[in-house]
Amino acid sequence: MTMTESPPAEAVVDEEPTGDRSAAGIYSLLTTNDHKTVGRLYIAGSLLFALGTVIVGVLVGLERIDTAQPDDVFGGLNAYFQMWTLYRVAFVLFVAMPLFIGIAMVVVPIQVGATNIAFPRAALASFWAWLLGAGITIVAVFAGGGWGALDGVTGNERDAIALTLAGTIFTIVALLTASMCLATTVISLRTAGMNLMRVPVFAWSMLVAASTWLFTLPIVIANMALIYVDLRGRDPIAFGTTDSRVWAQLDWVFTQPALYALAIPVLGMAGDIVPVAAGVRAGRHAVLVTAIAVLGLLSLGGWMQPYMTAPADHRDEFVYIVFGIAAVLPVLAVLGMLADAARRGASNLLGLPSTMLLGALGALLLVEVAVIGGALRVIEPFELLTRTTTTAMFNATMVGALLAAVAGLWYWAPKVFGTKLSEGTGRLSVLALLVGGFVLVVPDLVSGFLLGEDLMIVEARESIVEALNMISFIGSMVVALGVLGAVLVVARTARPGQPAAGDDPWDGYTLEWSTASPPPPDNFSETPARVGSELPLLDQRESEGDGG
Repeated sequence: MTMTESPPAEAVVDEEPTGDRSAAGIYSLLTTNDHKTVGRLYIAGSLLFALGTVIVGVLVGLERIDTAQPDDVFGGLNAYFQMWTLYRVAFVLFVAMPLFIGIAMVVVPIQVGATNIAFPRAALASFWAWLLGAGITIVAVFAGGGWGALDGVTGNERDAIALTLAGTIFTIVALLTASMCLATTVISLRTAGMNLMRVPVFAWSMLVAASTWLFTLPIVIANMALIYVDLRGRDPIAFGTTDSRVWAQLDWVFTQPALYALAIPVLGMAGDIVPVAAGVRAGRHAVLVTAIAVLGLLSLGGWMQPYMTAPADHRDEFVYIVFGIAAVLPVLAVLGMLADAARRGASNLLGLPSTMLLGALGALLLVEVAVIGGALRVIEPFELLTRTTTTAMFNATMVGALLAAVAGLWYWAPKVFGTKLSEGTGRLSVLALLVGGFVLVVPDLVSGFLLGEDLMIVEARESIVEALNMISFIGSMVVALGVLGAVLVVARTARPGQPAAGDDPWDGYTLEWSTASPPPPDNFSETPARVGSELPLLDQRESEGDGG
């Protein structure tokens, strides 16, 4: 009772505030104790931010076409740098992380048989703090702030940059609070018989991801606190006063190995979705959870910040090289197992692959492209550490995260919204994200071998790179269309009066499919029976079939 802060059943009062219904609705959103409502808030907020972020990405891609003068669209190189960094920060902190957290807040407690999330009031507070922090950050950026300045931080920019840092810190603290709630739920609130090796794959991946974020993101907060003190004081350490040294202390979080932490939930979602969509078992559960745990270990990146370790650079050392190459293996293992499951279940598929199956496998493919790009970066003769392979890795991981989230929304829509999402539009959105993702990523992988820095490319082969950048720009537009389609479907489905989906429309394998759609306030009408494996519903159906 203390863990979940849930009131006793007899204390529940079946009343609502009198007066305006809209006021009652707002009051409920501000005070709800239901993890499913908090999850829906995160999903809605992150999808809206996704629209804005991909639009910024399209504009940045348009600006990159002219490599000699990347300052036409935004009216200056410094403004371009602001949008270039905003695109990265927003994709991680305003889109990918909160979207995974939102889906997990709805699904994970039900998957492990809990009646609520751990610390539900902290979970609700985390959403509103995240929304406030994201709003402060965006306003500060458009007020002239950001994460540094290419031409040096002037007196007029200090306040706006300091406000940007404060908003970013606020946002990260909120996301860490939500991560703590999810991790505690998986560790402490599992139903009878469910040890950690019997936790469903998605719940396990969120435990690993949340743990990785809790180990990594506090280091980012410490970096930004030092910069903030410098900007507000007398520059005794000079962390963030000239050139782009603010961003130089933070960019490690948006590249390998720390970037791979955003891919961990991708593996978990695919691990739950693909076998159900194919109607088969995935294979050895222990292999899946081990691969996810290994990727989590390889995603701990705070130890290799080049700015803080100068003049030494850990990116030249053996451990960094091993991390970069080894990251290919767990993703490849999961992709291989799930692709084999889809192959074995091909006879169960009717017509075209479903949105959830296509999205899950496509997300794994893009993440594999990202880790292969990361492996190429650590091979010293290629000299790719500061080149456009960084952008390619980032975009591959982020579009892969979007694909997995779309697949997850289509799969768990009966539990999130109480209804199914449109299969036709969903399939088109997933195809747009998948095709657009590859068109966006592959040219940057190629141009990384041709030219140097990400921001100002002025070498002899720039005409080839401009053509590649044009292709990437087209890819960014296709990705934006895919995001728009998914958001429109979710917005239409979220309206009241949609047809019910049924409690278990997919013949699911894990506990969330044993309850109603949408689930009741305490998730289950009765306490789940003691589980004996990670796939209790599948085992039950198979035993009943054998008994018959």
